[in-house]
Amino acid sequence: MDRRILNRCLNLAAQCKKLKIPITTFMIATDPYLQRFVAEFTEVNQGKAFFATLDNLGAFIFRDFESGRQKTLY
Repeated sequence: MDRRILNRCLNLAAQCKKLKIPITTFMIATDPYLQRFVAEFTEVNQGKAFFATLDNLGAFIFRDFESGRQKTLY
């Protein structure tokens, strides 16, 4: 992905945080690059992210950057 696009997304996430707009992301992918982006995006916004794979859609890894929690949900 283009670094300018990534930076713009991260800036918008920060703006939403300033406006007290939390962003919750649901990600179904195993690509480490995309997972790092979603984690960084969610951390900037202090939102929540749910990560799953196609093999196990019933289980999510939940990361709450506002409280700093991480939990596996089944």
